Amino acid sequence: MLAREWLLPSRTMKRRILPPAIGFAYIAVIAVLGGLRSDHVLIGLLGLLDLYNEKTRLFLAQFFPFIATGAIFDSMRYVYWPAIDGRVHVAGPYLLERDWFGIGGQTPNEWLDAHHTAGLDLACGFAYLVYVGEYLAVAFLLFFRRRLDALRTFALCFLVVNLLGFATYFIYPVAPPWYVTQYGFGPARMDIQPAAAAASRFDQLLGTHFFEEMYGRGVDVYGAFPSLHVAYPLIAVWMVFRTRELRWARAPAILFFLLVCLSAVYLQHHYVIDVLLGIGYAGVTMALLAWWRMPTSRKAARASSAQPAASGSSCAAPSVARRSAFE
Repeated sequence: MLAREWLLPSRTMKRRILPPAIGFAYIAVIAVLGGLRSDHVLIGLLGLLDLYNEKTRLFLAQFFPFIATGAIFDSMRYVYWPAIDGRVHVAGPYLLERDWFGIGGQTPNEWLDAHHTAGLDLACGFAYLVYVGEYLAVAFLLFFRRRLDALRTFALCFLVVNLLGFATYFIYPVAPPWYVTQYGFGPARMDIQPAAAAASRFDQLLGTHFFEEMYGRGVDVYGAFPSLHVAYPLIAVWMVFRTRELRWARAPAILFFLLVCLSAVYLQHHYVIDVLLGIGYAGVTMALLAWWRMPTSRKAARASSAQPAASGSSCAAPSVARRSAFE
């Protein structure tokens, strides 16, 4: 029955033209601007999910913030370099990091780079490979457990924290630790691509090219402030603690968040300052979404408490209201 709900087209659902039109328009715009790839076409074609059946329409609606985030990030390549030219901060963040968190005159990045181990190379590389996957895994668990209110908040958190981070990349562009190691304190170069840095040791140990391919498509070379790598798993921790069905994932989520914090510094992609900023950005995002969802939660709690009272049952009201408010 479940497979049929997903695989068979709906015969009764009213079709809409806007979602697929937006998808085709996205493909056309990228084609005009240049650099159209197969993944752009795939993203644009996702709009067709709105036409197929009720399940695919619901999936598209719930996961649209993730799709929009990816499209916005990719589109930054058209304006990124002219927007940051001559404004990149190279020496300042490094010197601040060394003053605040220095270890024997070295930044934590430099100290960790001198004391790296194969075990940490593998563990930290793995964390950097799957940090987005962990966020999406929580989203899928919420979707298939029908916790759609929680998923809506979770997906919007992803969009909002990324928009805050992307804006910071333009407002205050910062060279990452690997750049300082490789190029020094001179004027920031505008002719380079993102680098895997110490994450390349993961590929060398396993004979893979994961990070080479991953960073080969990136554009935000000077996006060290803040560490969104850290923000994602922290928001995931927040969500699993808000969802009773996911309480089994609380300890793993905390451990993964701590591993990503270490990985961001160990792999030479972020300073400790960036990690703290990522935590702060996540905190602001969670507070904003919790505040925005608060009126909805209160209305749901009042409605659920009134319904049993109307039917003459009072025992179910507190538990239903608590569940609604919890979300």
